Amino acid sequence: MSDAAEIESKFPVTGFDAVREALAAAGGELRARGFEENVVLDTPEGTLRGRDMLLRLRRDAAGRVTFKLPAQTPGDPAVKVRREIETEVADLAALEAIFAELGYMPRLRYEKVRETWRLGPVLVCCDRLPFGFFVEIEGAVEAIAAAAAALGLSMAQATSKTYHALYQDHLAAHGLPPADSFVFTPEERRKLLSGFARA
Repeated sequence: MSDAAEIESKFPVTGFDAVREALAAAGGELRARGFEENVVLDTPEGTLRGRDMLLRLRRDAAGRVTFKLPAQTPGDPAVKVRREIETEVADLAALEAIFAELGYMPRLRYEKVRETWRLGPVLVCCDRLPFGFFVEIEGAVEAIAAAAAALGLSMAQATSKTYHALYQDHLAAHGLPPADSFVFTPEERRKLLSGFARA
């Protein structure tokens, strides 16, 4: 189990080639790459979202449950700080059924391909989502800024928004109606998963 403050910034990018080159040049180490399926649970009234809390089940190489407490304001609007409690779970379906009996039902689903690198004191995640590409840097505030500079990213472009909030921005920018879930099309999903099978 982990129980720690999550400190991170996200950077929208057009792709990952330049970031991967910069990571390799700076001595970054590729730790993992995988396909993620996420389910966010809440009451029908949206109690957790209304309190800026998040209860999430994630399936990637393993299964895990995460609970995030309300975000704090560190003085930098581009950096998000919040306490995160997370642990691996042997049977996600059973846990989802337990939460359902307690009144927490699937509220939204989202998918992404995440590539995780270690760069000195920070973790760098290259996240491909159905609506775009993002680099997420997690670590101490000063270390995030230093890592961003090493990767050719500007803190002026950084955001502390969640992927759900960024998805809402994407929909609004394209004149599309609001929606909560963001998943790959069946064809995109097949191609992505087949890429992992070949790796």
